[in-house]
Amino acid sequence: MSEHHSHDPQQLPEAQPAAVAARGVSPTRRSLLRAGALGAPALIALKPAPVIACTCKLPSGFTVSGNASRGPKNCADPAYKPLTWKSSVTKVMVGVNKYEYRYTRGSVLTIHKGTKVSSLGFTTTGYGDANTTVDTWLSSDLSDTGLIMACYLDACLAGNDSTFPRKEKILAMWNQGVIGGSYLPANQTTAWTKAKVIAYLKFLTAQVV
Repeated sequence: MSEHHSHDPQQLPEAQPAAVAARGVSPTRRSLLRAGALGAPALIALKPAPVIACTCKLPSGFTVSGNASRGPKNCADPAYKPLTWKSSVTKVMVGVNKYEYRYTRGSVLTIHKGTKVSSLGFTTTGYGDANTTVDTWLSSDLSDTGLIMACYLDACLAGNDSTFPRKEKILAMWNQGVIGGSYLPANQTTAWTKAKVIAYLKFLTAQVV
């Protein structure tokens, strides 16, 4: 720790060149100063190592401006895109000569192409009716319905509120944020509008450009 001495303002000595000032420094301190001076350029040249995320940011830590300016723009381990989910199905026999094409990503879900989105808890106002199916919503990679359903299906498999949102949060984003216009994530003070929810869903499916 450097020592501080009080001085009369009128008796302060004039600033001395570094070479002269160093004469009054002990040999040990002088060697440390030299080592520091020699090491300075190396420190200046150092660049921060890139930080690679291994999980998706949860809503509580997501900001549109922040993700656009710092770090990867998209989730490092993203959800399937809607059209990928649409084609990722397994034919499962559920009765005599009766089959379901169930969505599959490693594991086979009970949700299938004919599942009604309303039966999953989604409000369909402006996006269909009570009979609208999951397959219908998975019609486009960038549609509102495609984005929410793709993330919902991934959440059914891997949602844990640690590395990916739980399906209940995805559902709330839709019903409160997209349909209702106001979704408030945990630990945030400003509610998300529909546009903010859609931006987050694009992040989860690695479609931020």
